[in-house]
Amino acid sequence: MPASTRVAWIDVSAGVAGDMLLAALLDVGAALPAVQAAVDAVLPGAVTLSTAPVVRAGLRAAKLSVNVAVPQQPHRRWRDLRATLEQAQLAEPVRRDALAVFAKLAHAEGRVHGVDPGDIHFHEVGAVDSVADIVGVCAAIGDLGIGQLSAGPIALGSGEVLTEHGVLAVPVPAVLEL
Repeated sequence: MPASTRVAWIDVSAGVAGDMLLAALLDVGAALPAVQAAVDAVLPGAVTLSTAPVVRAGLRAAKLSVNVAVPQQPHRRWRDLRATLEQAQLAEPVRRDALAVFAKLAHAEGRVHGVDPGDIHFHEVGAVDSVADIVGVCAAIGDLGIGQLSAGPIALGSGEVLTEHGVLAVPVPAVLEL
């Protein structure tokens, strides 16, 4: 099967986190050096990615560590992050996918906050480790040659979480908007 026609499905019935998804993609064969190179193109020298085997619920898995090498930077505005992604030396599919992910997040945040998406300040998702997760997942999908990725129903969680905007219900409004 040609690489561009590979189809993948992920089980997100227990939820999903960026580092966990990236760990799974690396575990099934995405090349860590290719993923690290993509992350370095966007965040030069900011993070080092590493994996280690773990056992969870009696099953073997991979755990990804995103080792942040720089002090946390101020919250990034979508327009600034978009410019960084557009200028980074990335394979075009990785750039396209990362831009699409962040654009969807910016539009969802903009809608719930009543702000132009370009002016959205990414808080948690704008942190160095979150940018590495998103760019890394896009790079891993490209490295694996996945042309179509789908998932089953996602667990959204419940309860409350402390955010930059105070205590919010889980799932937070932007997640519901997505």
